[in-house]
Amino acid sequence: MNIYLRALASERGNLESALTLIPLMILFLAVTQICLSVYSRDTYGETTQGAVAYSAMGSTQIGGGQAGQGGQAGQAWSSAPVALPLPGGGSVLVGQRLIHNPALTPLLPGGDLFTTTGVAVQE
Repeated sequence: MNIYLRALASERGNLESALTLIPLMILFLAVTQICLSVYSRDTYGETTQGAVAYSAMGSTQIGGGQAGQGGQAGQAWSSAPVALPLPGGGSVLVGQRLIHNPALTPLLPGGDLFTTTGVAVQE
C-alpha cells in the first residue's frame, strides 16, 4: 500500500510536457509557414523580374519557355508580357506571373497563391 501512495505522490509523467509541446509545435509551424511564404514571394518576384528583363534584351524565350508558358512547376504567365510604347521611342515591357505554392503545413491548407509582376524598359 505504501508503494502505491508513493507512486501517486511522485510527479513523474508526460502530461505537462505534452501540454506544452502541442502549442509550441503549432507556433513553430505557423512561424515556419510565414517565413517560407515571405521568402518564396521574394524569390519568385526576383525570378519574374529577371525573366521580363531577359525578354526585354531581345530574347524570344521567357523563363525557360515561350511567352504564355510557365518556366517552372507552379508558375504560369497570367498573360504574355505586354510592350507599352513610350513617346520618345522604345517601350516598357510588363509581365505578370501567377504562382501557386503547395501547403507546407496544415495551417494553410490551400497553399499560397499570388501574382508577381516584372517591368523592364526596351530601347
